[in-house]
Amino acid sequence: MNDLMIDLETLGTGPTAMILAIGAVRFDLVSGKIDDNGFYASISVDSNIKAGRTMSEDTLVWWMKQPDAARALFSEEKLHIDAALDQFAEWVGEPKDVRPWGNGPTFDLVKLTHAYEQREQTAPWVFWNERCLRTYRALPGAKAVPRVEPQIAHHALHDAHAQAQWVINIHKHVFLSPTSTVRKNPMVKTK
Repeated sequence: MNDLMIDLETLGTGPTAMILAIGAVRFDLVSGKIDDNGFYASISVDSNIKAGRTMSEDTLVWWMKQPDAARALFSEEKLHIDAALDQFAEWVGEPKDVRPWGNGPTFDLVKLTHAYEQREQTAPWVFWNERCLRTYRALPGAKAVPRVEPQIAHHALHDAHAQAQWVINIHKHVFLSPTSTVRKNPMVKTK
């Protein structure tokens, strides 16, 4: 499975935001399978500060208003950001074979890329394979596909799993369903 849904929990919205957690799952867009062996790392605020990552007061206030299940992130056992990034890169594997997905063109993948660049490393994927859930869900016909809610909202691994399922559902509806207008278009190649 080469598609990889990545979700971050952060303390800001800019590229330098502190990364509190990384969650990711592998999935296959066509078969609809999601690998149960996802990746999850909870990252210490102290190591983010030492790495020069930033925090937004608005985001911190937002976190304080979240349900207990989401805020449980702050009491988890933490990794140093360097260890989390190393473990994530090892889990991803061969960069040229991976198609990373994030929920928005300037959120998850941009922050992770910046964190690797701070360490004078490259992200564990090639930039031309990046994909965007937000763009996918704006496709004609995609609005008819309901959002998949995570088991625990604002938990990086649960969010990544739900987002992967949502992309799969959109793909099936827009490209593979018998009523798809894309399938009937002779200019569009489908499997």
